[in-house]
Amino acid sequence: MSGRIRTLLILVVPSLYLAATLLYSAWQAVWGVQVDPESAYTMNGLVAAAGYGSLKFDHPGTTTTLLVELVVRGWALLARADDIVAFGLKHYDAITYAARTGEALALTGALLAGGVIVGRTTRSAIAAMLFQAGAFVHPDAFHYQTVLAPESLMVAIALFGMAIVVKATLDEHPPETGLGVASGLIFALGFSTKYLYLPQALFAVCLLRNRRAFVAALVTGAIGFVAFSLIFNPGTITRGFGWLVQIATHKGYYGEGEPGFIDFKTFWSNMREIAASAPLVLGVYVAAALVALASWIRNRTWQEPVKLSLSAAVLIFAAHLVATSKHFALHYMMAPWVLTGGVLVLVVVQIKRLVPAIPVAALSLVAGGLCVAMGASTLIDARAAALQSSALNAIGARLSKAVVMAGPACANVSGMFTRAPEDDMNHGWDMTLQLWGDQPMRERFSTAYARAFTVPLLDHNTYTHVLKNDFRPYSYEKLAADYPCLIVRSAVELDADNAIGLLALKPDHCVIEGIHVYAVGLACAKVQGAFAAAR
Repeated sequence: MSGRIRTLLILVVPSLYLAATLLYSAWQAVWGVQVDPESAYTMNGLVAAAGYGSLKFDHPGTTTTLLVELVVRGWALLARADDIVAFGLKHYDAITYAARTGEALALTGALLAGGVIVGRTTRSAIAAMLFQAGAFVHPDAFHYQTVLAPESLMVAIALFGMAIVVKATLDEHPPETGLGVASGLIFALGFSTKYLYLPQALFAVCLLRNRRAFVAALVTGAIGFVAFSLIFNPGTITRGFGWLVQIATHKGYYGEGEPGFIDFKTFWSNMREIAASAPLVLGVYVAAALVALASWIRNRTWQEPVKLSLSAAVLIFAAHLVATSKHFALHYMMAPWVLTGGVLVLVVVQIKRLVPAIPVAALSLVAGGLCVAMGASTLIDARAAALQSSALNAIGARLSKAVVMAGPACANVSGMFTRAPEDDMNHGWDMTLQLWGDQPMRERFSTAYARAFTVPLLDHNTYTHVLKNDFRPYSYEKLAADYPCLIVRSAVELDADNAIGLLALKPDHCVIEGIHVYAVGLACAKVQGAFAAAR
């Protein structure tokens, strides 16, 4: 195969990924279904751009926050904004879309660069494309690669890191010390992006053919993570690991529940669900375990690089499987999932070495078929999810218009998960400034919002049980005195515990497309009529 054809083939998957993810992003309104966690990182990036540094350390998402900060600072500089906070709030949704695009470009670049590395190492464009197939491994992974969340940049870093692993493993010559330094830096960035990246440190075994490269990777990774965190997100060091200990020592979500590591009532069912959600991925890692075991039986030396890398991959998958089964969310499996293509390349190489009689073309055909089936299934499911979320978001936007039509003089209050276009900033506020900001910071943002918008931002938070007016705590008693009528939207039915005093005003109540609407001084039927008329 000529070099030009190989290059063109290596371009296919990154081009397909970039087109698919940008199209998917266009169908995912940033104020809609996916407001959590996107708004938290948009707000945190704006906080950092305003000069306060990162206030979010719980994943830790340092690189994600830095990306948003660069978007805000760069755009504000070009626009010559007088107040960067007011500018950021005014362009809040556009900043999120821009950051999404930045993530998409980063992952596309990782696919392209990684594909080139794998292609040159194996001298096979097919191997490069197998490696790149990790971008389409699972619908949940594809979704979190697209939206503004730490997982997206983690995937880009993990894929590029896997390309380095393939190179160090399959190269004819032992890895150079510089490759060890590069591996360490990649790990430092990955661990700064998502704590779940930690098991990837096991891939350092691919460097053992050169002890200096191995030591360089360990030292660079440790120092790089600490230095990067202390510069851009000190809370990662001072608070983040305490948060991890809290999670590890309690059975519930985010350090809640009774003390203990695992709740076995849900652990095994969670594990079965993870396995059932990605059977092809599980099959690849089972194959990797069997091939590694066969290699150990045939050749008992521990220095064989493919055997070491496959063993590391299996242990990484197992570590993520246990962690995700404990603290369940399918996308926590993203790191080993997206490496499936790279692991498959190593499996094919080792099978060929163990059974030379098997034609390489046959192995490549089987592996390629698995990747095509996996990718096609992912894109079909992603399309269905995009259409579903788009329909839900359209309902939320339509209800927002109906509220204004029904009561143009009313106080317009919305809450989390009502898919209200005007409310998405509040989640970001709750996850950053509300938790970790001081009063002068909060006051600056509140004042900036009032300067940027003419309509107050009213939020009913059923989690913190706080009513906010331009991010400031408020009360329904005061709001009722300020406005002739109130219209409140909530994703859940309100009761004495979460109504924040609204029920004392004896509101009229109705449900519109699953959203609970409460009206004071206005018939709820009027909102229903406006919603029906807005078709």
